[in-house]
Amino acid sequence: MTASPLSDGVVPRILIVDDDRVNLKVVAIILDDVVCDIEVAQSAQEALDSIRKASPALILLDVVMPGTDGFEFCRTLQADPSTREIPVIFITARNNAQDLIAGFEAGAVDYVT
Repeated sequence: MTASPLSDGVVPRILIVDDDRVNLKVVAIILDDVVCDIEVAQSAQEALDSIRKASPALILLDVVMPGTDGFEFCRTLQADPSTREIPVIFITARNNAQDLIAGFEAGAVDYVT
């Protein structure tokens, strides 16, 4: 079943943030049937640059990235009034309880392993 644009005709934009190109492709393939614009970023800085251009409807975020990790990046988004309302879902292989708790404490709305 294919989704339709939002009632105002706007197609939602999803930002996928992961330093691994294979993971980016896998998530993009999973979202292939969803009517949305997909943007990708391979670092927190690339993601910030993308967000400054156009705010996404959703951010799918990896935890383990070089430089700024996903938890820190999520906290940065939560601290900024212009980005704190963007929902963040962690998509990661890290599945221990401490990481799950850290993800929600950082401000994520969900944590998928």
